Amino acid sequence: LRYLRDIRVIPIDRGQIVDIVIEVQDTWTIIPQFSFSSGDGRTRKSAGFSEGNLFGYGNRAEILYQEDTGADTVQAAFDSRRLWNSQYQGQLALETGSTGDQVFYDVGDPFRSLAQQQAWSQSSLFSDTIERLYDAAEERFVFRKETNKLGGSYAFALGDPSEEVRRFSMGLSYLSEKFDSANASDLEDVNVDPADLPENGGKLAEDRKFVGPQIGYQYIEQDFVRRNYVDRFSRIQDFNLGSKFQSSVQFAPDFLGSNEDTLLLNTSFGEGYRLANKSFLRWEFEADTRLITQGFENSILSAEAQYIYPIGMLEWGRWFLGNHTFVARTLLDYSEDLDDDVEFLVGGDNMIRGYDARTFTGDKRFALNMEDRIHLVDNIYEFFSLGLAVFADVAGSTRDPLGTLYTNHLYSDVGVGLRIGFPRSNGERVVRIDFAAPLRDGPDGSGALELRILFAGGQLYGARLGTERRAANRVGVDLGF
Repeated sequence: LRYLRDIRVIPIDRGQIVDIVIEVQDTWTIIPQFSFSSGDGRTRKSAGFSEGNLFGYGNRAEILYQEDTGADTVQAAFDSRRLWNSQYQGQLALETGSTGDQVFYDVGDPFRSLAQQQAWSQSSLFSDTIERLYDAAEERFVFRKETNKLGGSYAFALGDPSEEVRRFSMGLSYLSEKFDSANASDLEDVNVDPADLPENGGKLAEDRKFVGPQIGYQYIEQDFVRRNYVDRFSRIQDFNLGSKFQSSVQFAPDFLGSNEDTLLLNTSFGEGYRLANKSFLRWEFEADTRLITQGFENSILSAEAQYIYPIGMLEWGRWFLGNHTFVARTLLDYSEDLDDDVEFLVGGDNMIRGYDARTFTGDKRFALNMEDRIHLVDNIYEFFSLGLAVFADVAGSTRDPLGTLYTNHLYSDVGVGLRIGFPRSNGERVVRIDFAAPLRDGPDGSGALELRILFAGGQLYGARLGTERRAANRVGVDLGF
């Protein structure tokens, strides 16, 4: 429960009776939100509020007004882990503004633990939005995209949850994506001057429609470790080092309304390892593709690894040097015949802090991030925690052959940062202020060793792997913490 923190279960032996004492600290659940983010080539301002325990039932409601580089949106979200005081969960998200409109909802009884034996869900997404493709942090192509997505699934689990479980799922999925050229009004809405768009900057993607049954299999080996001072100061996080495997297949035939007979395939697998001094390494590999009569299309291969080393408290004589955690992440995305509306972006907002957001683009990308997260003081005045970071980033993206990604298209930066945590806030997020110096001139105009200051909410990269990030997604607005 996000509105509780610092939970302790204390057994008290009284002979034939054992008393259990549970100590918790509640968090602030009503939080006004005012945020400002800049330094990565984008200027984002927002104001709103979040209530994390609506009516005392653990429901979360959020609303936000945001300006992002001239485009404004209003977002609202509702998330209930116990819908109408039942075992079911429900989510609803709405967004409207100059970039378009979106509505999403999800209801069901998802897997909450390895011990749960059955799960089901039903979700829908309806959107009509203005989308953009980039080059050197500037728009190169603008288009409209209309999405209608509906799906439902049922899953059951077998096995001993203390060791390993196997989950089997089946369901139906409908996805329709239609594309259209942006008109003058659309360009004005997203603050793009038509004269600034290059000729042949992009190609309008073909409409896509996939309708049909889907089956899936998932294997999870249970081997969890618990660590704090990783992403959010003292907040404890769980990491599974056991083997995992997941695969799904959807058959979308022509006679059900799909554009043509299509197989949609996805598989992923990974594992973790305990290393010396409480450190550990985790990795995963994922493949996603579509098979049609002419062959494979939109094939994406992704590999990611993370190394986490809780160094602990360091001292120099009588000087306290902080509680250190070293977090490293590397990833590689590679694609063949990528859809025309998809690109792999790299920039100051996701992988490399020394350059503008969305500076590098392509159908292949690589990143290596290393950061020493130094936690200095916890819970100052019962209000905030203070820390530092020392980091180095290496990343790049290209449409050239894979080998040239490493020889010609990698950029890097080094820097230091300030971390401010709010342990009493719902979610205990972190605000970061980074000072980054690029080590190479960039296509966005960044010069080598020109200092860049970034202010943003959350870590640049967290401790979850790619499939875990998607599985853990809950609706929410773009709040600062």
